[in-house]
Amino acid sequence: MDLSAVITRGFAMTDRVLWLLVTEKGACSTSGLSPDDWYPVSAPAEAAVREAAHAIAVCSGCRVREECLELALRNWTVGQHGVWGGTVPAERERLRAGRLGQLARVLARSRDADRAAS
Repeated sequence: MDLSAVITRGFAMTDRVLWLLVTEKGACSTSGLSPDDWYPVSAPAEAAVREAAHAIAVCSGCRVREECLELALRNWTVGQHGVWGGTVPAERERLRAGRLGQLARVLARSRDADRAAS
């Protein structure tokens, strides 16, 4: 599953708006699943996906899945646990690492441009 395009959509929203949207419209709130279903215990992505299959299935039809994933990536203290946006922690860690690398490249280009302008 390629989620790289998903990451940019929520940037126009503040964290507060994302929290409200996800908590009010998230399919998880009416899923009837146990809280344990949302928190796989295995660290490897493949095992965690198997353990959280029911929760991930709920996410697959959720109207605010992308916003949920964005929220987890922005708020890593909370987002490093459980299922968010249909992903498990190991999957989000890879997405987050890619984001940090992209940010570092943008900042480096900006510094280079500033030096060239000086």
